[in-house]
Amino acid sequence: MTNLAYNLKNFVTMKDYRKTALNPYQQIELLKSQGLVISDSKRVKRHLSNVNYYRISAYMLPYKLILPDGRRVDHFYPGVSWDDVYDLYKFDRKLRLLVFDAIERIEVALRAQLIYQLSQKYGGYWLNDRTIFKPTYNQRTGKEYSIFDDINSRIAIAPCWESIEWLYFSELSRICLSLKSKQDVKDLASYFGVHNEEVFCSWLHSINYVRNVCAHHGRLWNINLAIQPAKYKNPKSGKVWLDKHEMQIVDRAKMYYFMCVLLYLLQTVNPGTKYRERFMNLLQDYPNVNIALMGFEIGWESHPLWKKNYKL
Repeated sequence: MTNLAYNLKNFVTMKDYRKTALNPYQQIELLKSQGLVISDSKRVKRHLSNVNYYRISAYMLPYKLILPDGRRVDHFYPGVSWDDVYDLYKFDRKLRLLVFDAIERIEVALRAQLIYQLSQKYGGYWLNDRTIFKPTYNQRTGKEYSIFDDINSRIAIAPCWESIEWLYFSELSRICLSLKSKQDVKDLASYFGVHNEEVFCSWLHSINYVRNVCAHHGRLWNINLAIQPAKYKNPKSGKVWLDKHEMQIVDRAKMYYFMCVLLYLLQTVNPGTKYRERFMNLLQDYPNVNIALMGFEIGWESHPLWKKNYKL
């Protein structure tokens, strides 16, 4: 790096971080000056002492004024209170727990199917058999490698019914994507009612992404998914799913479609799931949350996937 580039980098870094750090009481005064209604400063101080201001500021954005030219300004709409902001934060936290619980069910089932199906075909040590995985190439070195190398570089050699339990969800997803036999992937996908192996692998990839968001306590409520689940247009499984028109208009970047994916998979994994009821109850507890920003359209609750009295 040249001296000019180095000095420029340092200048930008210093310029971006010249703001003075504020303590919780100063942050409260700042919020009041921006028009946020705060009736109990001690309570808000306690919240800000336990939840970083920067983290919770993301939940303030829907309540800040937008000018006619589209610019959002650091001033709240009239009447917006701290409770409005903090309720949205609490809703998002509980949404993450709900989604993470559903993902756990699917993850455990995927582990079981990888063990049962592939051990029946290739024996109890199939993870140690590089011939069943597709080779890939390291773009930097040009050398061939596979997921076999990545997994076996960090886990002890053990029967698959043991070693599979040690793997990360990302590795389970990569196993499905890396299997050389297309039939192996089809068989795994078919168990979950997905009769398209590419869609199945896409769903696992997206689930892994959302799982990481949940695990790191990231914002889920109005997220735009960086890794979107593929559209599934023709299930042929007899399971409840979205129709062709719905598949054309659904926004794959929003949580609505992702949560429909979870519900579809839960029809196999946990037919008696309370996932829908728990989500409905969450909405009742936080009626002011704008779920349209999650991709939920008017009338979504009447869809068979979401009806409380529908038996999966």
